[in-house]
Amino acid sequence: MKSSLPLCCATGSFRLLSRQISSIESPDALVNGAVAIALHQMKDVKAADVNAQLQAMADTVRSRVRGRQPQALLAHLHGHLFDELGFVGDTENYYSTANSFLPSVLRNRRGLPITLSLIYKTVAARVGMKSWGVALPGHFLVGVDAGDGPMLVDAFARGRILTPDEAHDRLEEIFGEEVEWSSDLLQPASNRHWLTRMLQNLLANFGAGERYADVAAMLELEMLLWPDESRLQRDLALVLARCGMSEQAGVWLNRYLKNNPDDPQELDLKQLLEVLTA
Repeated sequence: MKSSLPLCCATGSFRLLSRQISSIESPDALVNGAVAIALHQMKDVKAADVNAQLQAMADTVRSRVRGRQPQALLAHLHGHLFDELGFVGDTENYYSTANSFLPSVLRNRRGLPITLSLIYKTVAARVGMKSWGVALPGHFLVGVDAGDGPMLVDAFARGRILTPDEAHDRLEEIFGEEVEWSSDLLQPASNRHWLTRMLQNLLANFGAGERYADVAAMLELEMLLWPDESRLQRDLALVLARCGMSEQAGVWLNRYLKNNPDDPQELDLKQLLEVLTA
């Protein structure tokens, strides 16, 4: 039994993400990577159409500002995205998988902090503003340089501007006062980590719904982003076993154990491997 992927992920999804890996930190790779994640369930989505929608938003904002004044661009960016188009966080169906899929969020104008931040960051960059993702635990933000120094934008809250202290307060609201805070949390998130967090949101969502084939699909995509993370091989094997794909699970578990003989659960994993390959 061969161990090639994908086993559970939609082929178009897997192929599109794999094509981004060589240039993963480029702006296009972030958008196309997000489209690839959505393609697992949204079969008819085209990356070109998604990029055209984002570019149309940027063109609208740019047409309203003479020159490149950061504050004017920021004002029109917020006016277009949040007042005219009505992008806002989905508080009623927060855990809907649609909120993690960029094409759905563009259509419904409702989403998670991370997908709304992706839209905001992309449009801001395309009108010439320096922008970056800020991957706070539990709540993704966008950093923007509007000329007077960096500011934090909460796209989930219709573009609310936050200071670092307010971002800290937001974390305490989510996790309690014991949450650890560091200025390092405000550093730009790489595209690789941005897409990984989108996948991890879906892993939690699909896992809670016992949708194990979809869990396996998200792990396969994560393996593209982190090919040297051998724990993903183990995790995929365990999920494939739950899907009843014993032969494939055995291939991946055997590969993992050969490369990780010191795993603390080695004996349990070897017993499982015996069952899978019996």
